[in-house]
Amino acid sequence: MATAVHFGAGKIGLGFIGDLLHQSGYHIVFADVVEKTVAQLRKEKQYRLFLIDHDYQERIIDNVDAVSSIQDPTGVVEAITHADIVTTSVMASNLPKVAPLIAKGLKARLEKHLPKMTVMACENAIMGTDILKKAMLDSGEMTSEQLEQAAVYPNTAVDRVVFDGHHQGQDGIEVGDAYELAIEREKLLDPNSEPIKGAEYVDNLEMYLQRKIYIINCGHAISAYLGQVHGYHTVQEVLHNERLLYQVKAAMAESVAALEAKYHFSKQSLQDYIETMFVKRMTTPGLSDPVTRVGREPIRKLSPNDRIIGPANECESFGLDNQYLLRGAACALLFHNPDDEQAVEIQQFIKTHGIEKAITQYTKIQPNSAMFEKLLKAYWEAKAKLPANVGNAK
Repeated sequence: MATAVHFGAGKIGLGFIGDLLHQSGYHIVFADVVEKTVAQLRKEKQYRLFLIDHDYQERIIDNVDAVSSIQDPTGVVEAITHADIVTTSVMASNLPKVAPLIAKGLKARLEKHLPKMTVMACENAIMGTDILKKAMLDSGEMTSEQLEQAAVYPNTAVDRVVFDGHHQGQDGIEVGDAYELAIEREKLLDPNSEPIKGAEYVDNLEMYLQRKIYIINCGHAISAYLGQVHGYHTVQEVLHNERLLYQVKAAMAESVAALEAKYHFSKQSLQDYIETMFVKRMTTPGLSDPVTRVGREPIRKLSPNDRIIGPANECESFGLDNQYLLRGAACALLFHNPDDEQAVEIQQFIKTHGIEKAITQYTKIQPNSAMFEKLLKAYWEAKAKLPANVGNAK
């Protein structure tokens, strides 16, 4: 039986990638830092999914094991030497933390003259596997030549609704039917193979990545940032406010216009994508997404190619409107979360250097440009609405 080593036994790891790996016939070894999770998986050798769209019907994911990447790194390396595929869902910002261990596993495979394997980062990031591969190189564990000898590194685009769940007296992960896992075909060991069943194998991953990040991730993040400015606690509260829902949809519509212009997606297909993958999912009964969680890591989310500034830049290049995207960016620059290092850094930078320098520092938008002036104006307008007690629900 083929074996997969998956880094990250959180909701995405268990509820999305683990589910598809299981359906593809793999024995799955989860590598994680949470000892309680590792111990439970090692003991039970299985876990539960609850299918949201099927009255929370139970699905058992069995034939699994786990190893602690903190307490037993040697065990992780050993697992990689016996695996056919390595995948991750640890958040893009944590890829440099897992990269050295994956590199050690790949190096061990080379020393044993084992065949090439597949390594894929399944993260909410553009070209996440490239990020992981660079982090492995930067770790000093392997040379570029060794990395190429040891594995192939297809990038992916990922999306699925997953939540913690408790039904019939059992803990598990709630999952929706709709999902997206797009994989770069040309970087596979065999371009005609399908190492993960249910994935879509594509020749132009960038358009799928940008569709997902510039529409779904964009709408999700802007909902959170806009929501906090207006004093809401959850994304769902924002989306039940017609005025704010209009602004979120308007920002996504600006992204749609840019994607139409760049990739010639049909407008109807993108509108259907929004309704299925965003509106329907985000308003699932019982769902509660805290704005503090959804808005976390604002530095990453404000970067030039990410979910807000990325589509805003595309709109600018095609001469399209981007006012609602820039309003979202303005709210992101106001995001407060004392438990989020990036949010704290931005606010401290603004306090020390001023908003003008902060705009260029975090978005790379240059002073005196039209986008800079629009974003600066939107910032002061949003700041005037900010509750004295940020995050208090209305």
